[in-house]
Amino acid sequence: MPKFALGSDRAFQLVRTVRRTVAIIALFSAWFCANGALWNCVQVVAWGQMMHDYSRIMPLDKAIEKTFDGSAPCELCEVVKTAQQQKPVQQIERSSEKVLLAMPVATAVVLQRPEFTWPGAVNRQGLERTELVPVPPPRV
Repeated sequence: MPKFALGSDRAFQLVRTVRRTVAIIALFSAWFCANGALWNCVQVVAWGQMMHDYSRIMPLDKAIEKTFDGSAPCELCEVVKTAQQQKPVQQIERSSEKVLLAMPVATAVVLQRPEFTWPGAVNRQGLERTELVPVPPPRV
């Protein structure tokens, strides 16, 4: 079992691959459902169930013939038929004018260094240098 170090290139590659795969599957599923192809899959499942049930009581060739002749549809076939005959949800009418999406310009944030004060200090004498810095610096 491979172990991946946190932050390694191999771990990032794996995460990227998994994310892409999940995105592709989600997109395909959404497209599949939006086009009504889901009902076709349900119909295939219904045919499989019918063929399985008929093949128990008759030869396979007769079971296949009875499944696809349409003379005795099952409950699932009826559900699929009524769902496919329903009118699709009315599409929203789109206007021809363009929509302008705008965002107000943000004001600039200015950060200033706070004034340095010691809490409770009244006398600032110790905080300021009173004598000049020796030039050149003393040698030790």
